[in-house]
Amino acid sequence: MNRIIKPMTFIVLIVALMSCEGEGRKYHLDSLAPDTYYSSEIIPADYLKIYGKWKLYDISGGFSGAGYEPDYDYLEIKSVGIYGLLRNDKLFEFGKIELYNFDERTTDFLQIRFIPDPSAGNNPNMFPPEKYLELRGNDTLTLYSPCCDMYNHHYKRVK
Repeated sequence: MNRIIKPMTFIVLIVALMSCEGEGRKYHLDSLAPDTYYSSEIIPADYLKIYGKWKLYDISGGFSGAGYEPDYDYLEIKSVGIYGLLRNDKLFEFGKIELYNFDERTTDFLQIRFIPDPSAGNNPNMFPPEKYLELRGNDTLTLYSPCCDMYNHHYKRVK
């Protein structure tokens, strides 16, 4: 009987520890304090649903209109205006989102700019950094480039 109880206890303990391992970090950006860049919320109330983890499923546009294969996996957006890009479950770029009205004629989209943190390297992936942000429902996010021959990024909500 003792030969069965000890291995079962060991297995239960390992399973319990493994299930708790992922709960400590909900997002890759959890290590950054919310007030890293701003002391209060900058995102308008209509767009607060952008916060979370988004799966990049398509990149469209470009000169040919065909886009290209996504070169990273996820976009995380954390309050207060913090973004991060993930490839292979590793954060490779992060920084702040800035409200930036680069097109006075367009009022249908939130206009933002991605500003990479200097400590994240000098090769920003969001180019151009200015984007029109469109949020459809609770699960679809699109970042449109302001120029017709640049690229648009399409995301589905994960968390």
